[in-house]
Amino acid sequence: MLILYGLPVSTFSTKVRIALHAKGIAFEERLPPGGYRSDAWRAIIPTGTIPAIDHDGLLLAESEAIIEYLDEAFEGPALLPGNAATRARIRMLARVHDLAVEPAVRALFPLIRDPARRESLPTLAAGIAERLRQLAQLRSGDPHWMAGVAFSTADCGFAVTLPLAAHLLDALGQPLNMPASITGWLSRSADHPAVAAGLAPWRPATEAWLTQALAGASK
Repeated sequence: MLILYGLPVSTFSTKVRIALHAKGIAFEERLPPGGYRSDAWRAIIPTGTIPAIDHDGLLLAESEAIIEYLDEAFEGPALLPGNAATRARIRMLARVHDLAVEPAVRALFPLIRDPARRESLPTLAAGIAERLRQLAQLRSGDPHWMAGVAFSTADCGFAVTLPLAAHLLDALGQPLNMPASITGWLSRSADHPAVAAGLAPWRPATEAWLTQALAGASK
């Protein structure tokens, strides 16, 4: 049995969870022993990060490395389909998620917890909008999924990060400005069975975190 170590609220844990469902892989999800970034968890994963997997004794961290391993080690729909050029575009867009879009969204977290920081909201919201404009330009011509006609690893991260961005900005009173092509992709992704299953634990966990953080900020 494959074990996924992560947290329901974690964006990158959810990204891997979506990939597992997309591949049709049976798995058990567990919290990191000792807690996220604890000494006990660092004894298993020295970086102390999540997600990680244990597959028959193989311990592996970093979401993209995990997903590429899952794609190679298990049967099921390919998450890196197509020829070398297509796979390179998939990897490129997956890295745009990890290195550009997700960090721009993560920068909103301090604003949720601390109203004094919300003067930076217009700048951060504009930064997210610019990242999404760049994303739309990078995937120009792709008709359906993030990197073409097949659901791929390029879709897994955006399927959680863009709903998170919309939710956070809505809570801050700032609508998410998305290009039309990204809005269309987001609507399609919400209907994908793997995305729906992967987001099922994430949605209530994120709502609970957001409610608690906003309540703490109002005190």
